[in-house]
Amino acid sequence: MKTGNQEEKTIFMAINRGILARNILRAGVLDEILKHKELKVVIVVNKKIHDYFKKEFSHPNIVLEEVPEKKNGRFRQMVIIFFNGLVYRETEKRKLKFGGGNKPPQLLWMYILKHATFSVASRITALKHLARWTEEHLFIEKDYDYLFQKYHPDLVFCASIYSRGLDFVLIKAAKRFGVLSASMPKSWDTVGRLFFAAPSDIFILNNEHMREDLVKDQLIPRKNIYISGFPQFDIYTNKKEYLTREQFCATTGLSPGKPIVLYASEGAWTHWDDLYLDELIEKHGILKSYNLVLRPHFSDVHLKRYDRFRKYTDVYIDDEHMRVSYMFGDKWDPTVENMDWLAQVISASDVVVTFVSTFTLDAMAFGKPVVNIYYDVSATRAMPVPMIPMKELYNCVHYNAILEERSVALVRSGSEVMEWLHRYVKNPAIHSEERKKTVRKLCYKVDGKSSERIAGVLLEILNLKS
Repeated sequence: MKTGNQEEKTIFMAINRGILARNILRAGVLDEILKHKELKVVIVVNKKIHDYFKKEFSHPNIVLEEVPEKKNGRFRQMVIIFFNGLVYRETEKRKLKFGGGNKPPQLLWMYILKHATFSVASRITALKHLARWTEEHLFIEKDYDYLFQKYHPDLVFCASIYSRGLDFVLIKAAKRFGVLSASMPKSWDTVGRLFFAAPSDIFILNNEHMREDLVKDQLIPRKNIYISGFPQFDIYTNKKEYLTREQFCATTGLSPGKPIVLYASEGAWTHWDDLYLDELIEKHGILKSYNLVLRPHFSDVHLKRYDRFRKYTDVYIDDEHMRVSYMFGDKWDPTVENMDWLAQVISASDVVVTFVSTFTLDAMAFGKPVVNIYYDVSATRAMPVPMIPMKELYNCVHYNAILEERSVALVRSGSEVMEWLHRYVKNPAIHSEERKKTVRKLCYKVDGKSSERIAGVLLEILNLKS
């Protein structure tokens, strides 16, 4: 196919999680790419593609490719674990010691062995260069070579460089086939966690702060790094119509005369966070003064941990606008309508209460005050894995960047939660300048054009005008 004097070009887009389908396929990046009729987009998915997905992305310039999931043997897994540990900072140290995300902590002897090994190995720059040489010359993985022979792509774009499966193997194959590659970390919390043993040619990051980690920890040249912002925030900025408070309360069954507190879970990473609600409702009487919107996390919404709070008046459990899908490993594949509703929920809220979560940035994108729970609570039921001390949970690479700005209320008791809710509702301007500074630092620009910037980088690589 020809368009004018431009020859058709092909771009691979690797999508292995629902969060990436949201960020890249639905927030605007794909739409910007498809404005160029001479571009064919091959969406590569390493899961069984469901019918709804096929229908949604049925387009003359889109091809869906379902590929087998990459499987590694035991020795290969051991090598991957060692290479991952060549970046070993706060987040991984905590994860190794305490577990997290429904994964238990390591056995003591294993923790000591890994901690000692990674603490030393991560300081030896030569090992990072050796790891990359090894991946390129010794571990030659040809699982997806047939895609290159079939489509002859001009660019490979991976939105989860953190992934050791689909994205990793595609980028390695691209180098062997002489195809340029670009990638994004799936979230702002991954750059400072694990070593990227097979980096792409170009990186697109959410913010400038991540650039420093990429240069220092991942040894990526500055000239190969672009900054875009968060594409999913474009949905917030570009939303044109919002319900009034009265309309929102009528829709959700809340009282329009009381302030709205949005309580956002971190799911599997704070699988005990419903216990704080028990305390706030029963001991501190939060519902006497406030409406509560309880927002489960997609990672464990199926467990319905918040269902027991339906018996209370002025409580709305926001689990109706969250498409659960088993097509992806994260069991989540949000629609544009889901994200539009989330924008409505955040906009209607007066204060957001959450944990070590990207949701803090979602709230700040709307200028909303944020209360971070920073104290431990006693378990009143058997836990699938141990609860992590809050002091340890907050000590992670990405979230320290928020805490440095002092833009959230870090509360150490239920009484402090109530105190800060009262203060923020009475004067929302408290910490407003700190929130704006945090947004500039970690969101780059919340201007509705992050998707355009991402697409612009990809088009520039392809020598096409955005």
